Amino acid sequence: MVTLDRRRLAAPLFAQAAAFVAVLVIGGFTGHSSPKAAPSSGSGQTAGPTATASASSASSKGAALKLTVRVTKDGEGLPLPGSPVTVLQDGTLASVMTGTLNSALEFAANVPAGQYQVCINPPIGWDSRIRTTHVLAGWICSPADLRTSPQLVTFRLTSQVPQVSP
Repeated sequence: MVTLDRRRLAAPLFAQAAAFVAVLVIGGFTGHSSPKAAPSSGSGQTAGPTATASASSASSKGAALKLTVRVTKDGEGLPLPGSPVTVLQDGTLASVMTGTLNSALEFAANVPAGQYQVCINPPIGWDSRIRTTHVLAGWICSPADLRTSPQLVTFRLTSQVPQVSP
């Protein structure tokens, strides 16, 4: 008869549970936790930043205001264009808008008036140099108050990759 050591079985069980929780958290931040709104009649491809709206209760609140995200970089590292951007409703952290940085390191979208957390997920090796940013589930986030007017949110990133000197 084979006897199983419960202590040896507990570690893989907890690792699997932790991985499941991580998948749920990532899904929540990327907008996969709620159904998507119907796509627009266009092809979805634009010359500027790309964005996809996700269904949320915020879409019924007030007029839409322009939110612009701009990234400046200090140093060289992995490319930043194409980095994910997500706009989360303050308080609930429900995804309101998602997209990616374009080649000019910008993202723009019209969002309903409200307060948001604007988050970017740059490649490994980039870190924020602005004190008002914070990390939320691995994303670099900054508060944005769009209750009365459009807003520009700027992220200043610096490369954390060590430079080799000759």
